Amino acid sequence: MENKKWRVAIIGCGTFANWQYLPNTRKEANAEIVAAVDIVPERAIKACEEYNIPNHYTSVYELIEKCDFDIAIDSASIQAHHEINMAVLSAGKHLISQKPAAPTVEMLTEQIELAKKMNVKFVCVPIHPMRYDINTAKQIIASGAVGKPFYAKCTLAHGGPEYFQYRDSDPSWFFDEGAGALVDMGVHGLQIVTSIFGPAKRVSCMAKVLMPTRRVRSGAYDGKMIKTDTLYDQYIISLDFGEGVMALVDTGFCEKASKTPQLEIFCEDGTVSFTRPYMTNPMPEVYIDSVEKGIRGWIDPMPGVNPPKALISQCCCLGDIVDAIENDKTPVLSAEHARHVLEIMTRIPEAVKSGTTLDLTTTF
Repeated sequence: MENKKWRVAIIGCGTFANWQYLPNTRKEANAEIVAAVDIVPERAIKACEEYNIPNHYTSVYELIEKCDFDIAIDSASIQAHHEINMAVLSAGKHLISQKPAAPTVEMLTEQIELAKKMNVKFVCVPIHPMRYDINTAKQIIASGAVGKPFYAKCTLAHGGPEYFQYRDSDPSWFFDEGAGALVDMGVHGLQIVTSIFGPAKRVSCMAKVLMPTRRVRSGAYDGKMIKTDTLYDQYIISLDFGEGVMALVDTGFCEKASKTPQLEIFCEDGTVSFTRPYMTNPMPEVYIDSVEKGIRGWIDPMPGVNPPKALISQCCCLGDIVDAIENDKTPVLSAEHARHVLEIMTRIPEAVKSGTTLDLTTTF
């Protein structure tokens, strides 16, 4: 099986697929794209022409009926993920799902159980648990160099999908029910801190609508005004991991520019700080305060004896699922981790409304 060329279908040929999945599939695994799927036929046809893909379809059902493929990558709009994922898994195909894979914990559990029943591998992005800098930081912490970690601050925000990305499609859907800043951006921060500390035990949150109207700033819809007052667009999320460990996640669509580190992990004997773009595979910056060693200050850490794998692209999730298939193991980007992050996100509206801290039940 190791020499098998994996046949990949891309479902959803929008901005992210064209940025990451379509150009990088062949780089990340012994794979070829055999189909492009989009509800807008012109997008699928364009992908086929640009990347020499032999088949294009307008629905996941047409794909399943007419095409022989091994792995599907669901990069469609957020609200469509559950239906697409259930169709792919029911067909007995391996699946990579963009985030979030479902709107509720119960629906994602349904997907997880179906994947087990059909004996297929199921990967959920984002890809943060595969990052070189995060895994290097975990090695540094495990070495004891900075002592016990007890607090993390994570900022995962931008100025909104209508602001920071060039788009040929209308970004208004990001502000519709089922989408929004929490599931588009908050999922990243929540996955990052749970990658560091493991499952959280309790969550509290403050959230507000800070920008009730927005203007598209580039692309085909440049200048369009969008009414954005129905979903919160900025969140301050507090997580309790038990045993003296906590985290804060600052996320939303209201931060046009910032010099704040994406992540800082505070430990008994130092700090680990992430200030550089993670796709450049940087070493995290490390501050050590050691009485025993007589060190107090920032250092440049060296790579470990067994350094983590560097990233090529955000299509690294394909390498993860192929490795899991070929070696029959659990993917790094497990659906169970995604379910825990989803539980946090689905509990946040209640936490905001009640002003209380709520218990969490899932784990990974």
